[in-house]
Amino acid sequence: MAYEINETHAKTLIEVIAQSSHWKLHPEKRKPFASTEEAFAYVETHNEPLCIRVPVASSDEHLTVKVTSSDDDMVFTNVSFDNPIEKKIHGSHLKLIESTVTEMLNERLPEGQKVASF
Repeated sequence: MAYEINETHAKTLIEVIAQSSHWKLHPEKRKPFASTEEAFAYVETHNEPLCIRVPVASSDEHLTVKVTSSDDDMVFTNVSFDNPIEKKIHGSHLKLIESTVTEMLNERLPEGQKVASF
């Protein structure tokens, strides 16, 4: 398992998540970034994993996905469940981030529950 994210992957992730009205991006064990500028400044000096906070639809709950790098791949690890699931996406396929994360999380939620739309 990788323990850091490279700057290029981090900046791509920031740009994708900035388009979401529900999903939030944050460093591990810290509050979500207030702006894309704050996020860009952070990743220029830190290479630790980033996390995506994904709300569960019609609920106050949220799930967390840790994002790291492994060579040219971005690695998404669902850390909200006892047995984490890991999915890899090549860094050039950023359009797959939303669907991959949504599918990965929805697979683990009880029947009738889904994550909030992007």
